[in-house]
Amino acid sequence: MQHVENPSGVLAELHRALKPGGLLRIAEPDWDALIVDGDLEMNRAFNRFVCSTMVRNATIGRRLGRLAREAGFEVEDVRAATTVLRDFARADYTLALTRNTERAIRAGAIEREDGERWLTDLRDGGFQASVTIFLLSARKPL
Repeated sequence: MQHVENPSGVLAELHRALKPGGLLRIAEPDWDALIVDGDLEMNRAFNRFVCSTMVRNATIGRRLGRLAREAGFEVEDVRAATTVLRDFARADYTLALTRNTERAIRAGAIEREDGERWLTDLRDGGFQASVTIFLLSARKPL
């Protein structure tokens, strides 16, 4: 859902395709809720870039319940699960910290010196980051 052009349309199609009483479960992140320990302003600049440029529906996780209701589902539950990552290499693979920082630098959203310093600090320090994923459980009414 974070990458599709029309999340409401996808949910409407899922509502149409599910049989009455059918269960819908979706898990989606909220990239604006990415927390990286260290330079707070760089974390915010990184998030702004990712949310405005890299991910079409970066905050879809927080909107799942409302969008599902609007599509005709009965929302049974919405939960948030926050994953904490403490290994930079693993987090970099999952969150694309280096790749998206470089993209932000090329786009002029982050100064090269600031971005490179941030990444060096993250690699060399006691790295910690977290990302929140929202879990929706909803049903098509009988």
